[in-house]
Amino acid sequence: MDSNVGRPSRPHLTSRIITRDDGREECTIHPSNAGPNELLTTWVTALDGTFVDLDTMR
Repeated sequence: MDSNVGRPSRPHLTSRIITRDDGREECTIHPSNAGPNELLTTWVTALDGTFVDLDTMR
């Protein structure tokens, strides 16, 4: 039995990390196929200091 039946598909995401003028890093995650208008509304951004190590959280 396929465990994904009835579940919505997950978008393929991509991330961009930039260094701001103040030296802090900023990571923005968005759908990789997002068009210009969608990029204005479909994203999440985190500043350095707010990231957590995945292994630590497990």
